[in-house]
Amino acid sequence: MRITNTMLVKDMLWNANNNLISMAKKQSELSTGKKIQRPSDDPVGITQVLKYKTDIREAQQYKKNINDSLGWLEVSESSLHNMKDILQRMRELTVEAANGTNTADDRNKIKVEIEELKKEIIVSGNATSAGRYVFSGLETNQKLFNADGTYNIDITSERNNLKPVIGYEVAVGEVMSVGVHPVDLFGIINVNNFFDGKIINSADDTTKATQSKFTADVNLNYDYTGDTLDLNVGGLLYNVDESQLGNSALNPMTKDRMVSALKAATNGTAKLGDVADIYFDLNDKLVVSSKAYGAGTTILDTTASAGLTGNTVTAGTDGLASTIAGSGVVTDADVLADNGIHEFVLQVDDVRKTFSVDFSALGDVAALQLEMQTQIDGAFLPAGTVTVGAVSGGTIDFTLNGTNDGQDHTIAVDFIVANQSEMLTDLDNLITGLATDDNNAIQTALDKLDLHLDRVLTVAGEIGGKTNRVDFIKSRVEENEITFTSLLSKVQDVDMAEAIMYFKNLENVYRASLSVGSKVIQPSLVDFIR
Repeated sequence: MRITNTMLVKDMLWNANNNLISMAKKQSELSTGKKIQRPSDDPVGITQVLKYKTDIREAQQYKKNINDSLGWLEVSESSLHNMKDILQRMRELTVEAANGTNTADDRNKIKVEIEELKKEIIVSGNATSAGRYVFSGLETNQKLFNADGTYNIDITSERNNLKPVIGYEVAVGEVMSVGVHPVDLFGIINVNNFFDGKIINSADDTTKATQSKFTADVNLNYDYTGDTLDLNVGGLLYNVDESQLGNSALNPMTKDRMVSALKAATNGTAKLGDVADIYFDLNDKLVVSSKAYGAGTTILDTTASAGLTGNTVTAGTDGLASTIAGSGVVTDADVLADNGIHEFVLQVDDVRKTFSVDFSALGDVAALQLEMQTQIDGAFLPAGTVTVGAVSGGTIDFTLNGTNDGQDHTIAVDFIVANQSEMLTDLDNLITGLATDDNNAIQTALDKLDLHLDRVLTVAGEIGGKTNRVDFIKSRVEENEITFTSLLSKVQDVDMAEAIMYFKNLENVYRASLSVGSKVIQPSLVDFIR
């Protein structure tokens, strides 16, 4: 084979360029410290890099959650210790007050101090962490106690039975419950709620409405000029301008032209595109779907064209109502015999309302039903969103009426079981006993204070145990972050000493290639002509 000077030069330049490419890649590794600059550098390695980075970000987020949970627990623990000290001081004062040698002035001084300590109990019960109330269960945006010591949150039958509290996800699939439910700490004084046994805690969903839909096969090779393309939607006839649907070699029919012509179809005042969605589906079928939901909007195919063949017409359906039926029956005598004020809770989707019914103004079930309906209509607009059904000898039922908006809606009902805490009620009884010099009440208060002290200490022990567990979880998560970072470094980071040595070697090779190249390029045939 004949080797020419041009071949030598090209070969030399190709090799020199390859040396430069290798040097550039190694230089990029040295400047960034990363072996993988793009997925093509290491397709397997890049998947490991992305996975390790995800693991590291997860560990970092878990650390934030853990720190938040520790802050929550620390505030809870501090408040509980404060309550313990207050209750212990109250007990000392109560023991002193039980001494029969105290004068009226002595007992009054004790009473005044206990009143002030009770206020501090309320302050501790309303303790916050990062602006959220730590003892309010899941209602962390609401303080637990009012100024008079009554519960500010609704203690419903569900919350009393399930006792939901706040939790943090502190590891993969591990949610740590860090809250304290107020019932466990402060107790409740059960109210004799009229609705207890007549309203059940329950929730249910309505059935969402659907749209009417028409599908058809369309021949895009057909000339629709002179044919009739009509659709009846919601009782109104929409006529297509067929002159827009001519088909020729210079102007062939397309899906876009067909859809545009249908959308522009008019009934004289409105366009079809305003009341229906029109498109071709993945099976190349023409779809005309009513924008309105419910059975009231129908679609009828009244076309008379060989180019369009209707397949199916799916009728729309109305949204179906959802009813939560009560349990025990209610009679006129029940309503007439009750003169109290009783509360129930109704929630529609995310809107939750508490209703208070004064039975002293009611005489029968019909009056109760009217009062409940009036209050509900004022809270959930438009009126009639929720219907209350109640007749003498029947149950109290709540119906969330179906809507034709294409959405599911939820209704939930419950009733209030308590408005006052056991702890603060017992303190009020102690204060009253001191004011009236009631030794029996003072002696009873001693036993109650021991009960509440035990309750506070029990909850404090649980908080301490949770704190220790979160500390262990934090150590584990921090170790995981270090491990994932180390694994990421092994896959992604450059060994700088090795890279520098390799770069110097490439540089020497490149310099040698340039030196050899200068010898290859220099001689030519002219150099040998004499």
